[in-house]
Amino acid sequence: MMSRNSCSKGLVRDCMKRNLWAIVLSTVGFFMAQLLPVIMTAQHSLSAHKQDLVNLSAADAAASWQGYVESVGEMLGGQNVFVKLAVIILAVTCGVSMFAYLHNRRKVDFYHSLPISRSRLFAVNYATGALCALVPYLVLHALSIVSACAMGFGEVVNASLIGVIASNVIFFFLLYAMAAVTTILCGNTVITLLLGLWVYFGPTLVTALWQGLKSMFFQTYVMDASMTSLLFCNKFAPLIQYFGVNGTKMHSWAGAVEPVYTMDYAAGLQEPSAIGLLIGYAVAAIVITALALFLFRIRKSERAGTALAFNPIKLPVKIIICVVMGTAFAEIFKMLVYESELWFWVGLVLGTVIFHCVVEIIYAFDFRAIFRKPLQLVIILAVLVGGMLIMQADVFGYDEWLPDEGSIAAAAPMGYVGESALLSEPENIAAARQLAALGVEGLNNTDENAQKECITVTFKLKNGKVKSRSYELPATDEVFTLKKQIYQSAEYKQKAWSLFALGEVNEGYHRNIVFYTNGDGYNGVGTLSDSQKAQEIIDTLKAETLTHTGDAMPVLRMEFSQQNNDDYYSEGAVCVTDKDVKTLALIKKYANIVPKAVSAKNVKLITLSIYLPDKDFWQGVQVTDRADIDALLKNAVNIDAMNLYGSDAMAYGIMQQFARSNVSVTYTDEKGDEWDASAGYIEEDYPKDIIEKYRAQAEKDAENGVESAQSGDVAYTTEVAVG
Repeated sequence: MMSRNSCSKGLVRDCMKRNLWAIVLSTVGFFMAQLLPVIMTAQHSLSAHKQDLVNLSAADAAASWQGYVESVGEMLGGQNVFVKLAVIILAVTCGVSMFAYLHNRRKVDFYHSLPISRSRLFAVNYATGALCALVPYLVLHALSIVSACAMGFGEVVNASLIGVIASNVIFFFLLYAMAAVTTILCGNTVITLLLGLWVYFGPTLVTALWQGLKSMFFQTYVMDASMTSLLFCNKFAPLIQYFGVNGTKMHSWAGAVEPVYTMDYAAGLQEPSAIGLLIGYAVAAIVITALALFLFRIRKSERAGTALAFNPIKLPVKIIICVVMGTAFAEIFKMLVYESELWFWVGLVLGTVIFHCVVEIIYAFDFRAIFRKPLQLVIILAVLVGGMLIMQADVFGYDEWLPDEGSIAAAAPMGYVGESALLSEPENIAAARQLAALGVEGLNNTDENAQKECITVTFKLKNGKVKSRSYELPATDEVFTLKKQIYQSAEYKQKAWSLFALGEVNEGYHRNIVFYTNGDGYNGVGTLSDSQKAQEIIDTLKAETLTHTGDAMPVLRMEFSQQNNDDYYSEGAVCVTDKDVKTLALIKKYANIVPKAVSAKNVKLITLSIYLPDKDFWQGVQVTDRADIDALLKNAVNIDAMNLYGSDAMAYGIMQQFARSNVSVTYTDEKGDEWDASAGYIEEDYPKDIIEKYRAQAEKDAENGVESAQSGDVAYTTEVAVG
């Protein structure tokens, strides 16, 4: 008589023989996805390297070889997308096929009449599907390693490959277990595949819809995550998350779901650890497998051929589908009809009704079921519409939320910066919160003529949560003073300026500084490539910029980068002001570059875009008087050449005075090229008298119907020819 273990092994062996197609499919799949790409990449790299040895110097050929090695390593490691696709396809295919007999009444009667317990039958089927896919994968991965070594790429074989294999196995088991559960839950294979699509992709859809609803209903909403994070970092969507994992590391663009205004871009291309995620998914795979076993044991044999094998889950599944798809229809209709709120509600009702009918038809396999359970439809619609109305009315006070000052660990009125750049000094926290408070006060301001500016305030609370809100703040002296206090503080400069983020020069690289002046537009006027001299300039500017907090006029811009013979990457840019005397002296000494103003003799005209509050639009007026042009350019900063926009301009004391006017300069450079540039001024140099002199002309043009074409914040009259 066979022992229990021998019997189980024999059952698995027999089951694998019956599913030989799965072994063949897995072998072919992983051959095409793993072994073949490694061999092809290695062969191409060897051929290219052979040519490099002839055409390039030894050093350049060695550098190119490292690139070839990395290419082979990508095919062998966690960046091989083909392997991920093969794992996903085989996990779903095997998970469904091993339990698809549950959807056939005759097969169910046969298998369940065998003298074997349900638990053992489940174990045999589950083990068979896993072995059919994983054994070929492990064998072909081993052959890929051997092939890489044999072709001279042995240096790509290291301990990280263990993490790659473990990652692929964990994701396989998780997706496989999910496929098994959906197959057991259903009584029809087509319904299984539909439910599987919902299980795999539903969480991402729900997250995207939730983002859309908050964006629609909340005035202060800031997107919770970047699009990449939204797609690749939803922990409840492992199939999509899989593509953001590189062995035991996360890809740099898929590290975590963070508020987009607190994502640490200063972290560069660092890949955070994925070990915690993999452990969580391994535990989830075990739990889902246990759930599959439980459902398999209690599943009634006569449920074969039905839509869902368990009646209690029919209503919850229908509710989820109706709510999600009704919301999806609503948002799609709203986008299609020019952000129409009316069509949002039409789409909400129509989508809910359609999918309620579709689900009932699927449950009954009868088109006449379209009219069944109208009361459930009415209740679902009522709850869904009620939920939308609650969001629209902001019953829970999302927009009016303000943290207590004592609960704030750090804060800043800034966007697209790392969490490490948030400010923790009490005076900066207080100023940031006051800006938010002013934003909340202005939520119900219906004055369409009031001048406003948009600002995002981010708070990191002492409980670890990070929250951001976007406000439209009035252009008042109080707002100006609060922003200026923050942007000119030493803490802000040290945490937000790229100048203070510059690290050591990497081995084999040298640091470059490219210089720009106000008078040369977008054209660089010189480059300093001596790392030691560049560092002396950087250190001097760091010391000087922290000594002054008042307005300072930018006169030079420096762009930093590191490069070698083959590579180059930017490190950011910073302005040098007229107060940075020691820095300017060093620049002159080492690069022979001095500040240069916009030359009035090259300016054809200046366009003033003046805001008219009574009419709520900008009217363009052209200035051709030479004396007025000279006065407007006397202390002008070339906003474009200095790359000073938004908070950057504010950080240097530059105010573009959008509440009054915008100054656009059309000039010709020394090469004869014509440029348009925006002019800005520090507060004390703002040419108010000259600009106000032309306000009467702007009002007159507006009264006479002179059209004013506007691009962004810059308007210009179309009636007067340029020049």
